[in-house]
Amino acid sequence: MHLSNFDDYQSYKLVAFYCGCTCVYFSTLLSALYFTNYLYSIGKYSFYPVIGVIIVAEYIKFLVGTFHFPKTQTGRYDGFTSTKRNNLWTRIREILKSSFIIVLMWFVYFFIAILFGAEVFSKHEETFMLSAVLCALTVFPVCLNLGSNSVISLLFGIKMTGDILRESLFCSYRYTLLGTWLGAFVIPLDWDRPWQVWPIPCASGAMLGFIVGNMVMLLSLLPKIIKSCYCKSGKKN
Repeated sequence: MHLSNFDDYQSYKLVAFYCGCTCVYFSTLLSALYFTNYLYSIGKYSFYPVIGVIIVAEYIKFLVGTFHFPKTQTGRYDGFTSTKRNNLWTRIREILKSSFIIVLMWFVYFFIAILFGAEVFSKHEETFMLSAVLCALTVFPVCLNLGSNSVISLLFGIKMTGDILRESLFCSYRYTLLGTWLGAFVIPLDWDRPWQVWPIPCASGAMLGFIVGNMVMLLSLLPKIIKSCYCKSGKKN
């Protein structure tokens, strides 16, 4: 197999692994939240442990992908072979920069929610937690896999082209925000259901959108992986 085709094949496998893991663990997490009624705590500070679980799961997924799959020019994988990028100070600086970006985007999401009609004072805790969920689903994965500089592209809606991992993260980002927006439609309806309370529909929509985005990307990659495997076996024969 040609070297570039091999890199494409490995990149497809890597991103498919990421998307598959996300679909499995996040669907399990969301089901557990639903059946334990813990989903109703999504707008309270007590929901922080769940956000912590999401962050830990994303980091474990990243570590497994980093050390299990061959290194390719996907996302930040080219950085692992660079002495400069492995420099301790460079890593610390990237962690600090990513932390700053995450906190900044936290408040950006908070401000955007207020612009769309969220109550500033009486519902500040709920809006703050919605912003935290959105950061965990959109900003943290980008900082982890691509670096903090790529978050700016997300902020301005610039499509991430160049490698399949960027496209995957951008797809997840779009569906997460779309789910958040669609969830807001049920809030003003006169149904008087407990799940209509702000920000439960928006946060639930964001998490469902996160799963759908990864599932869409996974399904789009399967034909490419099968085709690459077929070409690989054909070359051997």
